[in-house]
Amino acid sequence: MDRIKKLVNIEIGARLRESRINLGLSQAQMSEILEVTDEHYRKLESGSSGLTIAKLRLLYEKLGIEPTYLLTGEKPAAFDLEKYIANCTLEQSNALFARSLKYFWNMVQEKKMEEE
Repeated sequence: MDRIKKLVNIEIGARLRESRINLGLSQAQMSEILEVTDEHYRKLESGSSGLTIAKLRLLYEKLGIEPTYLLTGEKPAAFDLEKYIANCTLEQSNALFARSLKYFWNMVQEKKMEEE
């Protein structure tokens, strides 16, 4: 049983890390959001510790991270970019564009760090 729990925590931790990177947040920022120490947050990402229901809820409420995705890897329904743009304000469209650029910038920086 402990082995299965450890494997599940590792999978959840990997998805948590992926979500953090996608949002352009540092481990320190995530630890603040979850109200845990930096060390404890690192343990969550590595799978040494598991997320509580309260922490799953915080992630959803503060960052919009779906608990189902973290727990199972099941992704939400497909996002229709064209439909979103056609039905949003200019401000919302600009915010999406800025966030997308930030996301891509962070991905490039992460790739550079991996190559070093």
